[in-house]
Amino acid sequence: KTAELPKYLTSPSLWAKRAAWHQISDRPATETKGLAPELIALAADAAQTETTRIHALWSLEGMHHCNAELLAALITSPLPDLRREAVRALSSFSLPSAQVAELLQNLVEDENTMVRSQVIRTLGESSEADPLTLELLVRAAKPELPGDGMGGAYERKFERYLARRALEKYPDALRGFLQTPRASQLPAVNRLWAIEVLPKKEKEAAFLTLWPQAKLDTLDETTFVGVAGKLDNREIYALVQPVLHQSAQAKKYVSYALRNEARLQSPAFSTMIARPVSYLFESENPADVDLALDVVGRFKIAEAREKVITVLGPSTPRPTLLLALKALESSPENKTFFKQTVQDEKRDSDTRIFALNKLVQVDSVAGQKALAVWLPELSDPDKIKLAQTLTASRRGAAVVMAVYGKSPTDLALLPPAVTERLAEVNRNDRRSQAMLVAVEKSKEEKKVETKAKIKKYTAIAAKNTGDPSEGKLLFQTCLLCHQVGNDGQNIAPALDGSASRETQALLTAILYPDAAVESGYALYRINKIDGSVVEGYLVGKDDDGTTLAFMGGSKLYIKKADIKNQYFLPNRSFMAKDLIDSYTDKQVADLLSFIRTLK
Repeated sequence: KTAELPKYLTSPSLWAKRAAWHQISDRPATETKGLAPELIALAADAAQTETTRIHALWSLEGMHHCNAELLAALITSPLPDLRREAVRALSSFSLPSAQVAELLQNLVEDENTMVRSQVIRTLGESSEADPLTLELLVRAAKPELPGDGMGGAYERKFERYLARRALEKYPDALRGFLQTPRASQLPAVNRLWAIEVLPKKEKEAAFLTLWPQAKLDTLDETTFVGVAGKLDNREIYALVQPVLHQSAQAKKYVSYALRNEARLQSPAFSTMIARPVSYLFESENPADVDLALDVVGRFKIAEAREKVITVLGPSTPRPTLLLALKALESSPENKTFFKQTVQDEKRDSDTRIFALNKLVQVDSVAGQKALAVWLPELSDPDKIKLAQTLTASRRGAAVVMAVYGKSPTDLALLPPAVTERLAEVNRNDRRSQAMLVAVEKSKEEKKVETKAKIKKYTAIAAKNTGDPSEGKLLFQTCLLCHQVGNDGQNIAPALDGSASRETQALLTAILYPDAAVESGYALYRINKIDGSVVEGYLVGKDDDGTTLAFMGGSKLYIKKADIKNQYFLPNRSFMAKDLIDSYTDKQVADLLSFIRTLK
């Protein structure tokens, strides 16, 4: 009976408490209105457990019965969960914003992080904002703490996010509030964060006033990104330049730039970051130089060209050399360095392929000549790898067709995906049509071959003779895209629980991933205006550009201005098709045996 429900809120059984709360909330108001006094008494009774008191409060919410005296008492409770729930309940009772702010003004500094974050949420759920509400939200927008760890830094960043999210609801009210003497008493660094919700011109005007007051001599990452987004304003550029050009902070700021590449694409930012980059080039730490090279390549910092050239040499480590060549890739005047690397027989083939691709992009004639000289020396696997690399662009595809086309044997080596790209670029070449016919025939043969392999490997797996420890070593390749627990890359479906999948389904996903591609994991293609093509996993896309990820976790940001069109390729997985083609039967058994341990 309805009258008996409150007593179940005191039950030691959590199920009974919740069932009673649900019943009180679900039954008609005409039946439950008489329960209010008993529920108020339960919620206020310090002798009851915290859980009981919270369920009594929830029941009052379910009945839409607000008792201001009770709420005022509960938000000062020494019990943090009860205090938090009382703060949350304020918004469900639709109290005036001024009354809510009055009740919460002391809790914005609560010692419990869950209470503080709920205070900010509740303040942001009012239909309008009075001056005290805005004051509390700006007070909550405190500067970041160093690091990302729980127990301080993480919570502070989260509270700043919640404060900004709430302030975004009240831009007009905030605009007026910031002009008042009351606002001027709040820390300037807090107000710098709050103005991010204002329209561009107003935000920049407020920034010019607040920046000198804040007296910042170093920037946290969020502030750095906010400042970097305003550098198109020449007054702001000049104002923040002394802070951004500190040599002691160069590594930190350059690292910020890399982590936020997609948000910092502007000529003004590239010019500003050039000075910190130049400091890193003077470092004796090779990792600092690599960091500088990476930023130069990503942000196209033309001012750093001479610094990049000084890094090049016969003994330059491969990772550094690749970063340097990428940093030089946009200008034809740098083709000498690409050509020298292609011709350097002491370099590994992957490095020379990388350099040849850069050479082709700035001078396709020179690239074609270099390839013609080098091709006879290449192994078949390197010929395939080189063609795969070059055919990502129209220039490269034309060069491949011109050089490889002289030898039908070389063309026949190429996998279907490469052949399709060649045919697409060289549509008027009669060889292209013959190649496409061969590709279709190859696909059908591959399906038959794959079915046979699935049958064969299923039989091998059934014998259960694999060694999981050996399979774990082979599985490391899978972690270049997939994730298991906290290990691996999160750019393909997680493989936790794979032990429950049928062997045939597993083998189909490995041998013929196009047949088992999941929604959202199809290959994403970007055709760039310069004629090049980039394919990978779609990480994110917005009004400014698109970010793709690749096997191993590397990412590439492409500006919208550089994109001709972009789309998913239907029924095409970005997973490589030949990952276990070279495995022995035993290795396949070992790999499957380890996958069976992934519960």
